Order: sequence, then C-alpha cells, then structure tokens
Amino acid sequence: MNKGKASLADLIFRSIFIIFSILTVGITIHTYQLSVNTINEEVKRNLQQTSGIINNFFEHRLSILQIRQDTDAESLAVYDQYVESDYKNKLNTYFSNIEAKSPYNSPDFRFIEVNNKLYWDDGNSSFLSLNEDCLKIIIKKNLNINTWYYIKMKDPLSEADFLIRKTPIVNNDSGRIVAFIYNSVMLNNNISFLNKLKKLTNSQDVFIINDNKILASSVSSNTEIYQEVTSVLNGTRKRIPSKILNFTPINIKSMSGEISILSLKNKDNIELLEQRFIYSVVLSFFVLIAIAVLIRGLFEHKILLSLNSLLKYTNTVSKNETRSEYQGCGILEFDQIGEKLEQTFSELIEAKEDSYKAQRAAEKLAQVKSDFLARMSHEIRTPLNGILGISSLLKSSNLTREQQKQVNILHQGGEHLLAVLNDILDFSQIEQDKLKINSAPFKLSDVLDNINAIYFPICKNKNVFFSIENHVNSDIFINSDQVRLTQILFNLLSNAVKFTEKGKVKLTLSLNKHNSDYYLQFSVDDTGVGICAEEQARMFEPFEQSGFSESRKFGGSGLGLAIVKQLLDLLKGKITINSTLGVGSTFSVLIPVLICEDKANISDAKAENEITSLPTGLKILLIEDNKSNAYIAKAYCQKYGLNVTWRNDAAQGIAELSKSEFDLILMDNQMPGMSGIKATKYIRNHLKIMTPIYAYTADALEESNQEFFSAGANYIITKPIKEKSILDALAFYKSENGLPPFDS
Repeated sequence: MNKGKASLADLIFRSIFIIFSILTVGITIHTYQLSVNTINEEVKRNLQQTSGIINNFFEHRLSILQIRQDTDAESLAVYDQYVESDYKNKLNTYFSNIEAKSPYNSPDFRFIEVNNKLYWDDGNSSFLSLNEDCLKIIIKKNLNINTWYYIKMKDPLSEADFLIRKTPIVNNDSGRIVAFIYNSVMLNNNISFLNKLKKLTNSQDVFIINDNKILASSVSSNTEIYQEVTSVLNGTRKRIPSKILNFTPINIKSMSGEISILSLKNKDNIELLEQRFIYSVVLSFFVLIAIAVLIRGLFEHKILLSLNSLLKYTNTVSKNETRSEYQGCGILEFDQIGEKLEQTFSELIEAKEDSYKAQRAAEKLAQVKSDFLARMSHEIRTPLNGILGISSLLKSSNLTREQQKQVNILHQGGEHLLAVLNDILDFSQIEQDKLKINSAPFKLSDVLDNINAIYFPICKNKNVFFSIENHVNSDIFINSDQVRLTQILFNLLSNAVKFTEKGKVKLTLSLNKHNSDYYLQFSVDDTGVGICAEEQARMFEPFEQSGFSESRKFGGSGLGLAIVKQLLDLLKGKITINSTLGVGSTFSVLIPVLICEDKANISDAKAENEITSLPTGLKILLIEDNKSNAYIAKAYCQKYGLNVTWRNDAAQGIAELSKSEFDLILMDNQMPGMSGIKATKYIRNHLKIMTPIYAYTADALEESNQEFFSAGANYIITKPIKEKSILDALAFYKSENGLPPFDS
C-alpha cells in the first residue's frame, strides 16, 4: 500500500532544518528582549498615570467639598441670625436640606466656631468617634484659613484620621468675621472613597498610608494581602509576589506626618510578552513561507499538492460537520495525518451529536420534573385542603374527648404530609437554583416566641425538657431572611425532638462580632439516639437518615438536613455536628448577619403596619370547582363576617361579575374549561374590572405564582388553606385598600 510513496522527512528535513533552527532561535531571543524592555516601560508609564489619576481625583474631591464649604459660608454670612435662640435648629435644618439634595458634596462632619468656642456641630462627629472635646482641641490648633490639613486625633477611647478645612463666615454688612465653619473628611475605613479610587485607577487593592501605618484599605484586615502590605510597610519584606506597589504622596499640609496612597496592581504585562512571542511565531511563519517559495520548484508536486488535499479535506469536514472519507495523497506522512484526522473528526462529530441529544434530554427531563411537581403539588394539596380545613373546623366545635383526640390525630397526619410536600418542593427549587434569599430587619425574639409556643407543648407531651437560652439582646434588629432562618431552626429542632425519647432539647443563641462583621451563632443540643461517625459524613445528603431502623421507627422524608445545608449555603453560613451514639447530638450553626442600627425607625415602621382590626361585611365571590375546598373557604370567611357567593367554574364566576359587584374575588387555578389564570386575564383585560383578585390555588411553585401575578392577581393564598391564611389575606386587603381602623 505504501510502495512508491516518498517520505516527507527524506525530502525536506536536511534542507530546511538548519535554516529553521537558526531563524527560530534568533527570532525568539530578539522577541524576548523586546518584550522585557516594553514591559518595563509600560509598567513605569502605568504607575505614573496611576499616580496622576490619584492626585487629580484627590484634588477634585477636595475642590468639590471646598466649593460646598465656601457656598455655605456665604449663605450663613448674616450676623444677626446668630443671636436668635433657635438659630441652631435653623442650622440643622439648613444643612439637612443640603445633604438631602447633594449627599456626595457633603463632608463627613462639620461644626461652627464662634469666638474660639464650639458654637454648633451637625452631630455626625459623635458617630465617627469624635466627641465635643475633640472638636474643641481642633479649634485650639489655630488652623490657617481656607487650607486643608491632615490631623490624627487620639484619645483613650478612639483614634481618628481626617482632613479638615477652616473657612471664615463674614458679615455682609460690617465685613467682620463673625464665625468659622469647619468641614472634615474621614480617612479611617472610608470604603466608598477607596472603591472609587480602585475603580478609577483600575487597581486590585488601594490603601491610605500614614507614616507606614494603614489608615484604610479596600480589603479586610484579616486577609493575606493586608498582612503582606503591613509587612512591606514594616520593612520585614521588600515586595509582594505577583503585585506591583505604587506609592503616591498626597500634597497636603499635615500635623501628624505624611499621608500617601498605595495602589496594588497585578503583573498582567506577562500577557504582552506572550503576544510578542505570538508575533515571533507569525514572523517565523512568513520567513518559512519565503523559504518555501525558493524551493517550491523542487517540492511543488510532492508537498503542496498533498498538503492542499489534506487542508481541503479538513476545511470540508469542519464546515459541513459531516463524516467524510479521506482520499489520500502522494506522501506517506500526510496519508497518516489524514487517516488520524478522519478518525478524530468522526469521534468529534459523534460526541457532538451525543452531547446535543443529552442536552435535549436533560432539558426535557427538567421540564417534565417541573410539570410533575406542579401537578403533584396541586393534586396533593387539594385533598389536603379538605383534610386540614375540616379537621380545623372540627377542632373548634363541641366534640367528646375521644373525638377531639381522633381529630387531632387526623390534623397532625395532614400537617405531617404537608411538611413532607413542602420539603420536596423546597429541595426541588434549591436544586434548580430558583430559591431566593429575601433579607429584611426582624427581631430574633419574635422567631423564638413562635418556636417556644410550638415545641414546648410537644416536648412536654413526650416528657422531654425543652429550653431556649438566648444571649442576643431583645432590642437588636437582625437583617437576614427571617423565613429561611426560621425554617433552619424548625428543621433542626424537629429532628432533635423526633429522635429524643427522654432527657432534654436545648436551643442556645448568641451574636458574635469578628472585626466589623456580625455572626449569629446557635446550637441545638439533644439527648437523643445520637449518630455514628460514619453516618455523620453523609447526614446532609438528600434522603439520608441515621440508619434504616431509625428511619422506620421515626419516619420522615430525609430531606430536612439536606435543606438546612443548602439554605445555609445560600445564606453564606456553615453547620457542624458533634454526636455520640446513644448519648445525643449537637448541631452548631454560624450565619453572617447585618445589624440594623436605626432601631427606632424600624419599630415605628412596624407599629404603623400593625393591624388593629380586620375588615368585615365584605362581599366575596369564590370561584372554586372543588366542593370541599369551597365549603372550607366559606366556613372560614363566614367566621369573620364575610358574605360569600360561590360559583364552581370560571364561566359562572365571570357571569356573576357581569351582574353584581363584589369587594374581593377568590380565584382557584386548576378548573375545568377555563383556568384561574386565564379567567383573571379576561376579567382585567376584557371586563376591565379592577376588583382585588386573590389567587386561591394548590400550585405552590414560584412559576405558577408569577403567572397569576402577571395575569393581574393581587395576592396568593396557597392550599391547604388555614385560618391564618384568611387572616393574613384580610390584613393585606386592609393595608392595600386603606380601610379605616373599624369597618362597619
């Protein structure tokens, strides 16, 4: 098969090897030297440009504040006003209005001096660790007028670094200086200023330095880069690997040493060196082409024709992405390359087709899974609504003790089935990355009151001692996702109570601070069955429980701890377990949180939203095809004095709206003929009726809720309906429709 074919190595190796080697080595060395020189020049130019940007930005920022200060001094240049008794209040009002209109042009704090005494300050200095004594010390320094100074203020309780400027307030009539206004900018931890510098200079990190000491930085003090910069400033090391350090002195008068800006940049000019090498390869290519032209007469028929054949085959297969047979050429090596390419192309095309098939199958499977969950949620929640609704109504009726016990068992079974369903839906949403974290301020004590109200009687019935040891101040407002935090606590406590037959279950909570960050730490201790070390390693996997026997004995879906772990991942938290088989377990959780400082405003806002009474006498149209669900909804509504008209499909409901007016519409979704979502769109778009529509549905998925809202619904009530669902809906109706405190 290979008889009569020439070897490519025999034809060209000897003739071009020496030339190729010399050219390649020479070009590579030349390119490397050129790249190194270019990089050094570029680094030098870049550092100069960065320093210029920093100084320009610094001067621009101070100029803006200076203009604002001079404008304020001119606006306050009316001496007679200083003798007025309420002039300080007028100053507060004046500067509050200025800051509200232009917060960027306002200093961090300001104060006014009259006759070498502190006359007024805006109160911001106290939040920045500067009391009135510090302001008086500044006044005594006798600063030059209209000049920026850097000052370091130290006292036993605090240390502050800031820039300050003193401007006279001159009476317009007499021309006499009646007061001085001081404007100041804080340097300590001025994150917004540093981030602006970082963005403008395209730096990785920025530091403000005073006499080799860091005043502020764009990174946390516990990071590795912060420690490395500290070592450079202390002289213990000369440089930082992979970083370029640029010190930019700030030209400003100082009473406490010099200040400068340190910017850090990555040594990314290596990319430039790589580009130079690419250029050298390209140049080598063109040189080789020139050599090939000189010897093409000798090799034209043997090499060029074979190479063109190989390239043509490659291009044809690449463009068409179809299998094709390589026809061969006159050179042995090219034939071998062509055969390998043919095999490789076939494998790649086959792999690509398999990949497309797998992708389509995965997308179809995800859609089928989502549709299945939606249908199962609806099909399970619809009968659950009847079970829980009727059992709730029976619990409040006159029953014998035995009947009450039976109803309680029925209700608890329904609640357990609902909890399992909710766990499955939550787990599915987390898997599909559809579960979102919604943070808002709340009191931890509110969550703990609900926990105690639920688990104390449960533990009491099991003769298990339940306690909550809370070390968090009850006045503190925590900013996090209250719903998901409560869900984590409930899942951990439910497991602890479920697996504890005697002894105790204890919840301990505390709030810890590390640097400037706050962490909520809590642990759940029990004296239950415990978990062996082997099972602890897979406790947080879905559908896992501590042993088959315990699973059969205690029940459960096996999703509780998996959901806890995934929710903690969303909240940036972590969980650890310490357990001994037969002794008990301790689950410890650490979650980063924000602390709301303005507690008064939050309390006021909650007080304003507190519902003192619920609306009664409302005319409600209930559109629901399931008789048991309709009966339960009517029973709850009538309990709170609401007049309910029931229609069992969307068409009848729309006909009723055409002849009667209602205050509220309760709309089911899955109904024969027309769905609730389509009916809502018809009511809004065709009938032009703006009556509030509350979706009353067993579809618990977020997609269904969003479809309802998009159609024009105002609120979502999820089945199975509970008495609290009706109360929450009435509270929402009251807040949205501006009802008076007491409805007739």
